[in-house]
Amino acid sequence: MSTQRLRLSLFRAMVVVVLLSLADLSGAAVSMIGTRVIYDARSQGQTLSFNNPDSAPSVMQVWVDSGNEKSTPETADGPFVVTPPIFRIDPGAGQTVRLLFTGKELPQDRESVFYLNTLQIPSLNPATAEQNQMLVMVRNRLKIFYRPPGIEGSPARAVDRLTFRVNGQDKDRRVDANNASGYYVSVANGSLTCGSHTAPLRAVMFAPRSETALSLEGDCPLDATPIRVKIRYIDDHGAVRDAEFPVAAHGTQ
Repeated sequence: MSTQRLRLSLFRAMVVVVLLSLADLSGAAVSMIGTRVIYDARSQGQTLSFNNPDSAPSVMQVWVDSGNEKSTPETADGPFVVTPPIFRIDPGAGQTVRLLFTGKELPQDRESVFYLNTLQIPSLNPATAEQNQMLVMVRNRLKIFYRPPGIEGSPARAVDRLTFRVNGQDKDRRVDANNASGYYVSVANGSLTCGSHTAPLRAVMFAPRSETALSLEGDCPLDATPIRVKIRYIDDHGAVRDAEFPVAAHGTQ
């Protein structure tokens, strides 16, 4: 093939645009049922269900990583396998795959989190095969919570184990959140209220049995009362719930 013909072929080939989405796949043709995966450590595997309401087939590729947003199937380091890792899903059809824990020494008194990656590759329209086409591949990441049976308390009550403290001064002021439970608490958004003043808090995931420092954006004078933290958190079923907490103490460090 001549260089000119090769260039023409490449020009007529599809333009691939990769869109990284950290939300759910509701904007794409293929969607996975659920917004998160709760993996019971006692189970022999978890079934994941996909649905394709579109009029065209797609190919899906799935893998698990330990926190690297730029992971690929070749660099995936999560202690899980998905079978099958690549599959075709026909229009109007559903597909189930199995998520299997491969074994790794993990804490038994708290959850561990990993990330399920799905890459949707839609089919080309054969009727316009000779024309320039844009193939949009959608990548999505969902949290996998590995849940051992020996965790104290319940996930529904984990938010009750949160406590908050304001520390620092002026621009260095922050909110320290302590999660005494063995479960992750995923916060969609929040705020610190000081009397009539409100300062937003960024979305964050509070790790179990740990403390997280949150920077403040906005003015919240500590001599105003009452001082409270409000959050909107996501439960096991993906529902967003509200919670409010008094600030137990504040000061400088």
